[in-house]
Amino acid sequence: MILLKRFRYLPAVALMVLVFTGCDDDFNTIGGELVGGQLNAFPKYEAGVVAYNKKLSPVQTNNLPVQLLGVYNEPVYGQQQANVLAQLSLSANNPSFGNEPRLDSVVLTLPYFSTKQENDAQGNAVYKLDSIYGNSPFKLSITRSGYFLNDFDPEANFESRQRYYSNQGPLFESNLIGDPIYVNQAFIPSPREVVYLQRNETGELDTTRVSPRMRINLSKEFFQTNILDKAGSTELSNTNNFRNFLRGLYFKAEPVNGDGSLMTLNFNDSAAGIVLYFTNIEEEDGEEVETPGTFRINFGNNNVNTFTMPFPASITQEIAASSDAPGAANLFLRGGEGSMAVIELFEDEAELAELRSKNWLVNEANLTFYVNQERVPGGVAEPSRVLLYNLATNQLLADYGADPSAASENPNLAVRSHSPLLVRDEDGNGIFYKVRITEHVRRILNQDTENVKLGLVVTQNIKVINYAALRQPVDGIDRVPTASVISPKGTVLHGNLSPNADKRLKFNIFYTETNN
Repeated sequence: MILLKRFRYLPAVALMVLVFTGCDDDFNTIGGELVGGQLNAFPKYEAGVVAYNKKLSPVQTNNLPVQLLGVYNEPVYGQQQANVLAQLSLSANNPSFGNEPRLDSVVLTLPYFSTKQENDAQGNAVYKLDSIYGNSPFKLSITRSGYFLNDFDPEANFESRQRYYSNQGPLFESNLIGDPIYVNQAFIPSPREVVYLQRNETGELDTTRVSPRMRINLSKEFFQTNILDKAGSTELSNTNNFRNFLRGLYFKAEPVNGDGSLMTLNFNDSAAGIVLYFTNIEEEDGEEVETPGTFRINFGNNNVNTFTMPFPASITQEIAASSDAPGAANLFLRGGEGSMAVIELFEDEAELAELRSKNWLVNEANLTFYVNQERVPGGVAEPSRVLLYNLATNQLLADYGADPSAASENPNLAVRSHSPLLVRDEDGNGIFYKVRITEHVRRILNQDTENVKLGLVVTQNIKVINYAALRQPVDGIDRVPTASVISPKGTVLHGNLSPNADKRLKFNIFYTETNN
């Protein structure tokens, strides 16, 4: 596998040779010829690098592409509880439900992320759930919220978007109204295909089969009172009035016997929402006839995740003691309202000036982060990817956009050259992450870009490239990649001061020397 990866550099090397053949500079490769595309055929320089920890403040969560819901016992950092305050929206203003409407059922649907497998021996569809963490039940309750979610910030004269943060759960819970409209003492996501009956256009019942999803019955009394009985009222006349009247639903997850499971959900999925199934009375040929009807309530655009995720005291102390130069023995990466590492390339300005004077052709530059396997249990709990970004500009490095696989729609296949998947041993335990920063280093040495501090975070989806604000900046860090916020996973990496010299953070530059 490693050899195959190395072969992809051969065309680029051949192209560089052709480009520079006619130049005045005479290039001399020190250390032997490039054989079979092997990078080790080039001379290697191990540059200075410092890395240290930053524990993040509460993070903005109303701009997330997906939401987390549930309870997850992360093996390094402990338990995380994730709740959601979801805004509601009418599918049509001023709806009419006919004469004497009576609710038959109210069904809430939230599809899981899943992959269809081959059918079983009986021909039934088989699915594998994606983005589910843990496998134990948790208590799930859904309650009406009295907290109004603003789209725009009133303290900024409504000129900028309102931000909501991961630590606002107590505020939202203090504004809940009435008893829960749904409670399940032992909820657990099921990978089974969902099968139910649904009326077609002619009123007949058809069997419907869909991918795995949360499909639960909510309180009929609540929706009869607050929706059907409100027909023709100002509360249902337009979107703004409705959102002020029925301000949202709060999804709360609590552990069962100290455990649970956590789901990644998209509240804005086209199939997500609440459907009211009702019957009204219509007159046909002088007789009263019961006629079925449906009405849909969608989730709004303002959905807020809240997290409860305390750090173990020992890790908090280690982070506090290693939050600046000269670096750290361990780097603590955790998603959500978590922690990150700051990377400073090159030992000092003297080293950088010397390298610039050499006028090297940089064939590859990379950072290798070794997993501290004594601190990390390993296996599927380890994050598969990490993401490096520019802390000065809150932008991705040039190597991200230059990666040939960056355009791939599959997150697992995208950006595989710049930030490959975690390299694992035969037992599935993480060994190291290698992040290639060739173009970034070339620009630093050519003085086309500043040598700024870099941020390293875990990522749930490397294709998600927007950023979330921190409620309080941490030593100048005011944003983190959203892809880290939606990741419940964490890891511990060897830093530049690790007592294990072989596993310390490595910053390697492979180069071709020039004779001027």
